Amino acid sequence: MVLGLIIGFGGLDVMSFSIRVGLAVVGFELSVKFNVCVFIRGGVIESIEGYGSCSESSLGSPSLALLPQPGNAHVHSADHAFPEYGIHMSLRDLVAPPHGLKHKLLESTPGEDLVKAISEFYDLAWRMGLGILFDFREGGGLGCMLARKARELLPRGLRVVIQGRPGPMWPEGCEGLGVSSPLDYNVEFLREMALKHKPAMAHVAEDPEARAAGDLERAVEVGLDAIVHGTHLSGGDLEVLKERGMALVLCPRSNMWHSIGVPPVAEALKKGVTIAFGSDNAAWQTPDVWAEAQTALLLARAQGLKEEWTAKRILEAIMITPYLLAGAKPPAIVEGGAAKMIIVNLEGTGVLRARNHHYAILKRVGPWNTIARIDGDGIAWLTAASR
Repeated sequence: MVLGLIIGFGGLDVMSFSIRVGLAVVGFELSVKFNVCVFIRGGVIESIEGYGSCSESSLGSPSLALLPQPGNAHVHSADHAFPEYGIHMSLRDLVAPPHGLKHKLLESTPGEDLVKAISEFYDLAWRMGLGILFDFREGGGLGCMLARKARELLPRGLRVVIQGRPGPMWPEGCEGLGVSSPLDYNVEFLREMALKHKPAMAHVAEDPEARAAGDLERAVEVGLDAIVHGTHLSGGDLEVLKERGMALVLCPRSNMWHSIGVPPVAEALKKGVTIAFGSDNAAWQTPDVWAEAQTALLLARAQGLKEEWTAKRILEAIMITPYLLAGAKPPAIVEGGAAKMIIVNLEGTGVLRARNHHYAILKRVGPWNTIARIDGDGIAWLTAASR
C-alpha cells in the first residue's frame, strides 16, 4: 500500500531526501508532470527529475502527487468560538457591526477562550495543508494580539496574515488592514490606513444594499489591494477591478449559506480579474479552500463557462494569488525554490488517467486525501492513517 512506503519519515526533520510521485504540479504556470522525482536539500528543491532518478529508499510511490500548498485569502477565525450560531438569522443580523450577533458574542467571550478557538481553527487549516491564511480580526489591536498568541501555538509551516480593523489598541499586532466596509470610514482616514497597512482589504458588494451605497467606488478611491466577496458586482464593476489591478477574493460557500446570492465567477474569470478564494466566517465554514474552489467551478459552469482553461485559472487562485497578495513568492515546485508542498494520495481517485488533469485535480483533491505536508526540511503527516 502507498502509506506503507512512506511511514519511515513520520514526524522527523530530514536535511536531505527525495520523493517520487506519479504526478506533480510544477512551475508558476502549474504544469502537470508525470512520474517525477524531486530532490530536496536543506529545505530547498535541488532538482526535479524523472521517476527513475529516485533510489529505492526514496519516499513515495506512483499513487502519490506533489502539489504546492494552497492558500485561503479570507477568514474570520474568532468566530470558531461559536460554530453554527444563528442558523435562522439574516447576514446583517449576524455580522453587521457593531450590534450583529457575532460582535456581541466576541465581546462577551473571554480572551483566553478566543485564543483557544482561534488556535484550534489555525491548527485545522494547517492540517488541511494550507500554506497561507488571511485572517480578518475584529477588535482593533487587541483582536490582532489575540490572534498572534494563537499563531504562536501553531506547528511550523502555515503563514497567518493578521489583518486588523481600527479599534482598541490599533494597530498593535496587526499586519494588514481588513475592514468590514469601506463606507464605515471617511476617505482620508481609510486612504492613510490602506497605505500604511498592507495588504489592505474590505468587504465590498456582499449584498445589493452595500453595492448600491457605492462601496466599490470608495474601495477604488482609497486604493485597497483587494476586495472580498463581490457577490453583486456588475460586468462593468469587474472591468474596473481588472483595470485597477485590484484582486477579488470570492467566498461562494459563505454567500450561499447566508442566502445573499452567488458571486459572478464566470464573468470575473472571462474578464481576467485576479481572483482568490476565502472561506469567510469560521462560525459557519471550515477553512477548506478546496471546497471553495470546487464550488466556484460548479458556479462557473452554471453561469456558462466551460472552457478547457477554467480549472487551471481556479487552481492559480488558490496556489498562486494568495501569496502574491501577501507580497510573497508563491511556493511553486521549481528547482531552487523553497520546499512548501503537500503530498496527496491519488489512489482510487482516477486523477492519473483523466483527460483534463487540472479539472481532475481541482475536483478530486481535498483535505480528505491530503496526507502530508512538506515545510522546508520537515515532513508532517496530516491523517491518522498515514502515521
